Amino acid sequence: MDGGPRVGVFGGTFDPPHSGHLAVARAAAEGASLERVLWVPAAVPPHKPGRVFARADVRRRMVEAAIRGEPGFEVCDLELERGGISYTVDTLRALTAAHPGWQLFLIVGADLLPGFPSWKAPAVIEQLATLVAVARKGAAPPGTTEGMKPRPRVVLLPRVVDLSSSEVRKQVAERKAQAAMLPPQVASIIESEGLYSRRTAGFGRASGPHRRTPSGTREVRNAE
Repeated sequence: MDGGPRVGVFGGTFDPPHSGHLAVARAAAEGASLERVLWVPAAVPPHKPGRVFARADVRRRMVEAAIRGEPGFEVCDLELERGGISYTVDTLRALTAAHPGWQLFLIVGADLLPGFPSWKAPAVIEQLATLVAVARKGAAPPGTTEGMKPRPRVVLLPRVVDLSSSEVRKQVAERKAQAAMLPPQVASIIESEGLYSRRTAGFGRASGPHRRTPSGTREVRNAE
């Protein structure tokens, strides 16, 4: 429905949420004129069904801490409450059913667009939301990525980030993490929970049951 609130949907594992995530969300909010951005921590990401994560409650708490004081940013527990493998299309369907007047904008990395056709129900996703693609490290400039086809409902933003959660975890484990990588409140939670240290093998307990992704569906979520 055109004319309703413009709401961004920013999903990922957020293990942990870092300064790069904040930069992406801010750029998307400004570039697509979003009134709100929902940060949606995944229960079990489709592309990592066998991996062990920091506990769901801790990841949620880190996201809440990361976005504290950011106007229009809020945590959405939809996927954590639903449990199981977190498919983007299911989340968008649920949001559309609950808020039919919203205009939804799905925030993704531009480097994920070539693989978008392999996501679960990609055509439905494009019907339910406008894709807001942000170029990330290693991606070609927007519009020149090999295999990328023009889509009228895609909003491309300039490159804004050069950081990943896996790199943050590695730096934390090696005690080399720089203050600029993490909001201080997130760093405090990581320290208090003993996350990502070599002693805890970097991840902590599983956040939910692990199930295999159905054959032929290889959805890669936007944020770790």
